[in-house]
Amino acid sequence: MFAEVNGIRMSYQDRGEGEPVVIIGGFGTNGAFWDPVVGMLDGYRAVTYDNRGVGDTECGGPFTVEDLAEDAVALMDHLGIPKAHVVGWSMGSQVAQILASRHCDRVKSLTLISTYRTLPCRSDYILTEMNDLVLRGEAPMDVLAIAVNAFCFPEGLFRSLRDSGRRMEVPEKMEAAEGLADQLDAMRVCDTTDLLSEIDVPTLVIHGGRDIMVEPSEGAAVAGAVPGSRLLILESAGHSIPPELYLGELRSFMDSNV
Repeated sequence: MFAEVNGIRMSYQDRGEGEPVVIIGGFGTNGAFWDPVVGMLDGYRAVTYDNRGVGDTECGGPFTVEDLAEDAVALMDHLGIPKAHVVGWSMGSQVAQILASRHCDRVKSLTLISTYRTLPCRSDYILTEMNDLVLRGEAPMDVLAIAVNAFCFPEGLFRSLRDSGRRMEVPEKMEAAEGLADQLDAMRVCDTTDLLSEIDVPTLVIHGGRDIMVEPSEGAAVAGAVPGSRLLILESAGHSIPPELYLGELRSFMDSNV
């Protein structure tokens, strides 16, 4: 489905019935990334969508993370959702932070997964350099996917794959490098440090203890800056956290903040 909002044509999915949950994706991920999570959210109305720069959403020119936050609010307006639980992962967690600080009256609860205040320099370096190689035609998109996999998943997963004689596959359909460059440009200049104290909604921060894309100390710093927030560290997880590790906590948190 598509919504004409904020001068763009946004691709979105609206599934299930119950309390609305708006789920905001990270760098390079479209709405389909959240299908496993949506499958575990029976009893909720789950709204997922493609941010600018990825999937089937159509937009022109550069944008900011602030634009992405306003897109989420505009989609809620389009769907007639006055207030929702908001879940954001990685880049999407910054989008969610901005949304909650600007529009706290639209947020029932806020869950920030693999979150940060400013894009870590090491992650910016590897993602930008790999994507630039693709843009210059010096490497296939697979090199970026490999770099993302290496930074998103913990050592234990790669060890188990090697021990079983398997390799981590890259997606068959890749996002366009131009759109990813626009996302990276937006992420690089976004700093939510001064906004966190303004967030006045129930907040849960979830972080992987083995995250090397965004170190656990960054998630702890976000949790420490948001008044009254709760921090959950999943010691065995990396940046991309298997949803089965946190869905029970997430559902309980949302259920207690209807």
